[in-house]
Amino acid sequence: MPRPLASAHPQQREQKGLALIIVLVILVMGTIALLVSSLNSSSLQIGRDQVTTDALAQAKEALIGFAVKVQLSSSNAPNQPRPGDLPCPDKHTPGTPLEGTSSTPCNGSVNALGRLPWKSLGLPDLRDSSGERLWYAISSNFKNSPRTPTLNSDTPGTISVFASDGTQLNDGGSSGSGSSGAIAVIIAPGEALQRQDGIQQNRSSVGANTASNYLDIATVGGNTEDNANFTDSSTINGFIQGRIKDNNENLIVNDQLIVLTQDNIMQAIQKRVAAEVKLCLNEYASIINNNGRYPWAVPLTDLISYNDLTGQFFGRIPANLSNTNTDSGANMDSKWGPLCNTHNINTPATWWLNWREMVFYGLANAYKPVNPPTLPAVNACTPVAACLSVNPPSAATNKKYVVIVAGKILTAPPQLRSSNTDKATLGNYMEPPNNLGISPYAQGALSATFNDTVVFQ
Repeated sequence: MPRPLASAHPQQREQKGLALIIVLVILVMGTIALLVSSLNSSSLQIGRDQVTTDALAQAKEALIGFAVKVQLSSSNAPNQPRPGDLPCPDKHTPGTPLEGTSSTPCNGSVNALGRLPWKSLGLPDLRDSSGERLWYAISSNFKNSPRTPTLNSDTPGTISVFASDGTQLNDGGSSGSGSSGAIAVIIAPGEALQRQDGIQQNRSSVGANTASNYLDIATVGGNTEDNANFTDSSTINGFIQGRIKDNNENLIVNDQLIVLTQDNIMQAIQKRVAAEVKLCLNEYASIINNNGRYPWAVPLTDLISYNDLTGQFFGRIPANLSNTNTDSGANMDSKWGPLCNTHNINTPATWWLNWREMVFYGLANAYKPVNPPTLPAVNACTPVAACLSVNPPSAATNKKYVVIVAGKILTAPPQLRSSNTDKATLGNYMEPPNNLGISPYAQGALSATFNDTVVFQ
């Protein structure tokens, strides 16, 4: 009878088990290493993206500040600074150094694309995560050299921008104040790559001022967008957001964009305009002859002379103050004060010609012109009807005047501002309750149905 096979020696079984454990440990450690490597790579990319995101955001805020803080004057000479002006790019000829300063003029799309003028904006020399300076494109409607004839709440951006999948985000070719066109585009170029058109980007000193050595091109959804050039007021030739890979998983666009739109900037500009009007009114009231009283307003139908009218408590800001001076307000001044930037005496400043249609003024009865122009009583707002209310912020009826700057045309309900009849209709500029032109007025957050900017004294 055959003898049974002997079982494996206990020591051999232990060795086999240990070997299996070692293999498992190696597999687990390898998996962990791959995971850690992937996480580190992801974390590194997130960190790099944050550097770029921060630089773009800082540049955007600086552009808004530049537009709002433009130094104004009462000059009526051509091409004067305007609220909303943005600088030309830093664009020098090949072989010349980049200094971070605006290169003027920037007429036409070619000259409207260049490096961000960081020094002109009061910024440090901003770089993206690859160490490259930022690029910048400016809409023709907002550039400060040469200036277009009009810049106010209804002025649209004129640059088109597309998402990485080809979806249009901003249409610079649509007309009217409802346009979604971008005012400016700031671009972080990322690392050098081979563009989809075959150009290998060369960032040596020889190619330092050539846009295609930094900015990329892609054909998505049948449309080709080249970030190295754009056409102002074009629906199709704009900028495209990265990252984009081709069918072979090659990175062809790594440009990162941030867009400045009309909605980003205009309410801050409207506040600046309102502040300038408020300064003029307060200076006028402080003049000795005027004894704390303010001028009459302009009727809504007067879109030529902008003359004040006796008894006009609500309307536009006057250029000519003769009625305030001669009718019910004898001995009150017939001109604006020397610090006023909206008018040089009674002649509108160049920048103010852009805005005077958009700005409205309501006067309290207690502070109207009188003959003689005596000081208003200490308790001038008693009875209540003598003064105005702006609610919110408060139902208190204690305001001397209110200034309202109209925002861009709203589509619901539709507002029209083409004909003189349109322009004489308050509802085409202001939203309820301000469209009534009587107290109480109201402030409100910017929305699809309310964009009045309201200040008061």
